[in-house]
Amino acid sequence: MTVLPRSSPASAPADDTATRSWLSVVRAYHLCSELIAARLAAAGVKTSEHEILVNLRRQPGLSQQALAARCFTAKSHISGLLGDLESRGWINRQPDPADGRVKRLSLTDSGAEVAARTAAIQAEVVALMTKGTDQEELLQVMRAMTEVSRRLEAALQRGPLTE
Repeated sequence: MTVLPRSSPASAPADDTATRSWLSVVRAYHLCSELIAARLAAAGVKTSEHEILVNLRRQPGLSQQALAARCFTAKSHISGLLGDLESRGWINRQPDPADGRVKRLSLTDSGAEVAARTAAIQAEVVALMTKGTDQEELLQVMRAMTEVSRRLEAALQRGPLTE
């Protein structure tokens, strides 16, 4: 982890403040990921499995491609995970009636039970993270991160920087 120099935020140059702000987001993200992973592991579920289960809980019938996009991972990686989840009896793959090449994914009853448990774990971590934060502060964070995401997505669409 990067060690930051000790200086007050008020006296820090703008680029140092931007870096410190970004690092605080990164640190919070990593700590959240660690805590969720530890709590999911205690329940016998990996984070990647949880992501699949909660996405299928929210929207049954996703295709493998749509699920990969929602999980921010490659379709090939999702394919391997789906095989594991299918062998555990947590998901079903059914052909799409309109396009036989596409498989629609859904939870089994057992998978739905696991998804409910892992969603509760996620909700507990979110509640812990946001405890004592008022609604307006949460909305400010959401607006800021939405704008950051918009700028980063636009930069990705433009492609590599050229001089």
